Amino acid sequence: MSKNIVMLGLPGVGKGTNADIMVEDFKLPHISTGDIFRSAMANHTELGDKAKSFMDAGNLVPDEITNGIVNERLNEADVKDAGGFILDGYPRNTSQADSLESFLRSIQQKLNAVIYLDASEKTVTNRMLGRGREDDTPEVVAHRIDVAKKETMPLVEYYRNKGSLYTIDANGEVSVVYPKIKKLVSNL
Repeated sequence: MSKNIVMLGLPGVGKGTNADIMVEDFKLPHISTGDIFRSAMANHTELGDKAKSFMDAGNLVPDEITNGIVNERLNEADVKDAGGFILDGYPRNTSQADSLESFLRSIQQKLNAVIYLDASEKTVTNRMLGRGREDDTPEVVAHRIDVAKKETMPLVEYYRNKGSLYTIDANGEVSVVYPKIKKLVSNL
């Protein structure tokens, strides 16, 4: 059975960190929308070039282009061979979630789990400020968290209503959080 997983949570909650460990344990590709965009633009795919034109102008990439780029990535051989994926950074809104569901249905697949890593704003703020990234100033971090809350909470409700949401307390260290994720994914 496939293991198609979406990781949700605020910035700094540990989506990427935990997904990277899942890659090792479950041999599933970790698909980050940032990586997909960079790859599509570097390879000058049609959708990549369209996305680049929006990004170069300082605009958000429209859902239809984002959805297309993600769908292309989910159709690649490594995803098919692995029998699943870990999506990180997508979907960002319920329209994208609908598109993902529709695409998966078209290839006789479905999401097996949406893992919501739930941590306090204080926890994620401290983590982000502790990363030492130049753009992680207190003001920028606070803004990113506000934006993410507006994006993430409707998705949490969307997937909760569909019965595919699994909430994991992510306030602790990876050594505490990841075993919960591993147990969940192992039982899918």
